[in-house]
Amino acid sequence: MNIVNALLNKQLRITIWKQFKQEWRMISQASPGNLQQVEEFLFSSTRMDSAPVVIAVNYGVSNDQKTVGVSFADTTINQLGVSQFIDNDSFSNLETLIIQLGVKECILPTSNAGEKDFDRKKINDILSRCNVALTEVKKSKEPLDEFNTKNIVQDLNRLLEGDINVEALPEYEMKDALSSCACIISYLKLMANDENFGKFTLNNHDLSQYMRLDGPALDALNLLPSVRDGPSKSSNLFGLLNKCRTSQGSRLFAQWLKQPLLSLNEITKRQDIVQAFVEDTDLRQTMQEAHLHHIPDLHRISKKVLKGSASLQDVVRIYQVVLRLPALITCLKNCVSSNPVIVDLIKTTYTTNLEEHYVHLTKLEELVVTTIDLDAADNHEYMIKAEYNEELQRKFLKLL
Repeated sequence: MNIVNALLNKQLRITIWKQFKQEWRMISQASPGNLQQVEEFLFSSTRMDSAPVVIAVNYGVSNDQKTVGVSFADTTINQLGVSQFIDNDSFSNLETLIIQLGVKECILPTSNAGEKDFDRKKINDILSRCNVALTEVKKSKEPLDEFNTKNIVQDLNRLLEGDINVEALPEYEMKDALSSCACIISYLKLMANDENFGKFTLNNHDLSQYMRLDGPALDALNLLPSVRDGPSKSSNLFGLLNKCRTSQGSRLFAQWLKQPLLSLNEITKRQDIVQAFVEDTDLRQTMQEAHLHHIPDLHRISKKVLKGSASLQDVVRIYQVVLRLPALITCLKNCVSSNPVIVDLIKTTYTTNLEEHYVHLTKLEELVVTTIDLDAADNHEYMIKAEYNEELQRKFLKLL
C-alpha cells in the first residue's frame, strides 16, 4: 500500500525499521496527524495537498453543561490553535470544528475500562463518520499526565514567535483548551527540539466565523475526496475546481471549502479578487504558467530550513523563487481592472506584502550568488564554490 495513501486517506499509522548488522531498530514512526519524522522523504516527490492537522479534546460537564476544550496543531505551517465552547448532547459543535479544520487525528484521554462513558461513544462515532484516526493517552492526576497544564505557560512562551506573554492573552482563560494544548505539545514532542522555539503562532478558532457543516452534509455535498473516490477527481468539488499550481495553494483551497465564510465583507473581498483574475486573462495565465508553475512547496522547504535539515538544493530553490519575485510583483501591478477597489485590493493583499518580503530576501540572493556554484546547479549538481573557502580551494587544486 502507498505510504501517503495509508497515512492521509486510510488513517493508518506506520513504523519504519532499519537493519543495523543483526539488529532491527525503529528509525521513525508517523500517524495521520504527526508526519514530522517522515515528511522530508515522504513528500520529496509527492504533492502534499492536505494538511496533517491533529487535535486533542478535553471534555466534561460544568454547571450542567457540556464543556469542550480543543487544541489543534498544523506542523506544516507551525500553527497551534485553541477553541473552547459549550456543546449539546450530540457534540455538534465539536463535529463542526473537526470538519472546519480538516482534522486527520484526534487525541482523547483513555476511557476507564468497564465504565460507561456515553459521551465518549458519541465522540468516537463522530471521528468514525469524519474518517479521523483516534489516539488515546493517559489522563490522571499524576505529573506525567499528558493533559497536565503545569508547564503550559512556560512552553508556549518559548514556542510562540515574538515577545509574547501567554498569561496576557485572552486564550489564557481557556483552561480546558490549554489542557488540550499541553497534550498536543507533549504528543508532537515540540519542546524536544530547540528549532521549534519562537517559530509557532497561536490561533483562537471561532466557530461562528464559518458556516456549520456536519459529517453527513460534507458527505452529501461531495466537497472533498474520500476513500471510495479512488483516483477519480471528478467525483468531488475539490477535484473539479482545484486548478492550483502549488501544494500550498491546494491546501488553502481545501481549507476554504471546509470553512465557508459568513461575513459579507470578507465574502465580497474574496469575490473581488477572483473577479480580477477572471476578467484579466493575461494576468491569470501569466501568473499560472510563468510564475506559480515554478513555485515549490515553500511551507515544507521553510520547515526544513528551520529544522536545520535543508540541503543546498532547497536553498537554490528558494533563491530561484526570490529571482522570480520582481517579475511576479510587476505582473500583479499590471492588473487591468476598471474597478479601483479591486486594484487597491490586489495591492494590499499581494503586492505590498511581496515587496516587503523581497527587501529582506535580497540578502539571501546575494549570499547564494557568493557561495553556491550556480553553473553546477543548472546541471542539478549542488555544491559550494571552491574559492569561497580556503580549505575547499586547496582540495580543488589537488584534484586538478
